[in-house]
Amino acid sequence: MALQLLSVTRRFGEQLALDSVSIHVRPGDCYGFIGHNGAGKTTAMRIALGLSAPDSGRVIVDGFDAARHPREARARMGGLIETPGFQPTLDASANLVLLARLQGLTSADAKAESKRLLELVGLAHTGPKPVQVFSQGMRQRLGIAQALIGRPAYVLLDEPTNGLDPQGIAEMRAMLRRIVRDEGTSVLVSSHQLHELADLCNRVGVMHRGKLVVEAETRELLAAAPGRFELATNDDRRAAELVRELGIPSQPLPAGGLELDLGAQAPGELARRVIGAGLELVRFGARPPSLEEIYLRYARGETILAPTAAKQENVTVGAPSERRAAPRPVLRVVRYELARIHSRWTTPVLLVLPTLAAAGAVLMEKSRAASEAARVAAGELASATAITGFGTTAKALGTGLPLLAIVLAGLASQQIAGELARGTLRNVLLRPQTRVETVAGKLVAGLVLTLGSYALLAAVSIGLSGAFFGFKDLVEILPNGEAFPLVPASELWPELRRATLVPLAALAGFFSLGFFAGSLARAAASALGLAVGLAFGLDLVRGLARGLGGEGALLSAYLPTPLGDTSYLQFFSDRAQGISNSVFQHGELLAGILPQDVAVPLLWACAAAVLSALLLVRRAVP
Repeated sequence: MALQLLSVTRRFGEQLALDSVSIHVRPGDCYGFIGHNGAGKTTAMRIALGLSAPDSGRVIVDGFDAARHPREARARMGGLIETPGFQPTLDASANLVLLARLQGLTSADAKAESKRLLELVGLAHTGPKPVQVFSQGMRQRLGIAQALIGRPAYVLLDEPTNGLDPQGIAEMRAMLRRIVRDEGTSVLVSSHQLHELADLCNRVGVMHRGKLVVEAETRELLAAAPGRFELATNDDRRAAELVRELGIPSQPLPAGGLELDLGAQAPGELARRVIGAGLELVRFGARPPSLEEIYLRYARGETILAPTAAKQENVTVGAPSERRAAPRPVLRVVRYELARIHSRWTTPVLLVLPTLAAAGAVLMEKSRAASEAARVAAGELASATAITGFGTTAKALGTGLPLLAIVLAGLASQQIAGELARGTLRNVLLRPQTRVETVAGKLVAGLVLTLGSYALLAAVSIGLSGAFFGFKDLVEILPNGEAFPLVPASELWPELRRATLVPLAALAGFFSLGFFAGSLARAAASALGLAVGLAFGLDLVRGLARGLGGEGALLSAYLPTPLGDTSYLQFFSDRAQGISNSVFQHGELLAGILPQDVAVPLLWACAAAVLSALLLVRRAVP
C-alpha cells in the first residue's frame, strides 16, 4: 500500500515541467520533496491530487489507479497547495465544517472534526474571528487542518512554511511530526528550504529541472555522500597553511575552524601533523553533508546514490480494496454550494431586488388606476380599462424578470470563477467527488436558487396584485360608471398559470449561461463581465436574427425585454389589457413534446451545462 507516481510527464507548451517522474510514498513516511523553485514539485503534487492531469503516466493510490477511481483516491488524500483559500467572512470552524460536510461527514461529526483539527493545529482560540483577518501563519495552519479532514492516509503539503517567521517554521515542523506520529498519516512535504526537512523527513526525493534525480532514505543519502571533516585549532591561520602544504583543500567555517576534504589522506595522520606542528587541536571530526550540499552535487551532475528505488514500476493495479468515498456526491455539493452562497449577505439582497422592483411596479399601477378613475369621473377621459390583478401581475413580472435574469447570470458566473479567484475551488475539488459531479451539484444548487428567487417574485407579484385589484373580469369603465365586459376572468386564469410557469425555463437558461461564462473565464471580474455581456449580446442580435427568421432560437426571445418583447408574458399582458388581436409567435410544439418557449431555453441550459463540465474537467486548477 502506497502513494505512487509512475513515469508522470507534463508539458506546458515547449517547457517540460515533469520528465517521467516516479515517486513512492509508503505508509508512515514523512517524505521530503526537495528542489529549487520551478523544479516541478508543485506540478507533481497537483497531478497526484487530481488538480491537474498528466500528459502521460499514472497515479496509484493504495494499489488502484486514481484516474479510474478519482473519488476513492480523493477520499484517501488531503492536500495544501500553495496559498490556502477559505470563505473570508466565515470563521475557522465554519470553514472546516463546510468542507467536512462536503467530505461526507454528518453535521455532528463535522463539528467534532472541526474542533479536533483546530486543537491539533493550534487555532482553537480563534473563536468567531473571520478568516479574512487571519495572519499568514494562521491561514497556513488552517490550510493544514482542511487537508486533514476525514483522517486521510496521505497528506501532500506544498511549501507549508512559506511566509512564516522562524518561530512559525519551528511550530510547523513540530506540528508535522505530530501529524505523522499521532495521526498515523503519511506526509509528502515539499520545500526549497532544504534545512527545514533534514531532521523531519525519513525519506527524500530530489527534483532538478523536472526530473527526480534520487529517491532514498534520508540517513542512507547522507551516509552515502562523501564526508568532509572539520578542523579547529588555536591558530586557524597556521592550520590553513599546514593543510595547504599537505595538498588538502580547505575553506573557513563561519563559526571558526576549517572544513577539509581529506580525499585519500588518513584522518589520524593529519591529526599527528597538526599536533607535531605545535598547534593545539580544539576540534577534529567528520562533518556530514547537509541536504543542501547533496542537492547541489546532484544539480552539478554528480551521483551519490543511483535512483533505482524511484524506477520500480512493476505495480499490480486493481480496484480499491475498500470504499471510503461518501455516497451522494452531487447532493453534498448542492448542500455546500447553498451554504457557501448564503454565507455572504450580498447574495440574498441581490436575489430580493427583482421582487422589490416588481412590488414597486404594482404600487405604481395602483397609483395609475386611482388617477385614471379620477379623470374618468371628471370627464377628462371618455372611458378607461379597469386594472385587474391579471394585468398588474404581468406588469410586475415583466419588471422583475429581466433584472432577475441578470442577477442569476452574474451570481452563476462566480460559482467557478469566484471560487477560483479566492483559492477555494481547489478545496472543493480535493473532496471525494468527480469534477462532473461538482459541476452538477453547483448547477442544481443554482437551479434551487433560481426556483426560490422566482417563486418569491411570482408570489409577491400575484399576492399584491390580488390584494390591490383582485382577479376579476376585465371591463371597460364608461363615463356613467357602467362596466362594459371585455375578457372574462375564466379565460385569463389558464393563461396566467402558463405565463407564471414558462419563465422558469428561460431563467434556468440564463443561469446556465452565466455558469458557462464563469467556467470560461479565469478571474471573477472578467467572468461577471462576460456573463452580463452574453446576456445583453443575445438581446442585441435579435434584430438581425428576426430578419433571418431565427429569433426563436435565441434565449432572450423568451423573457421580457425592451428590444421587441416576444415572450409569452407579453402576450398575456396584451390579453389582460383586452387586446384581442395579440398573437404569440413561439407557441408551437417542438418534436410534439414541449412548447417552443420551454424547449429552446432548456436546450440552451443543457448546452451551457455540458460545455461548463467539459471546461472544468480539462482545466488545471492552481
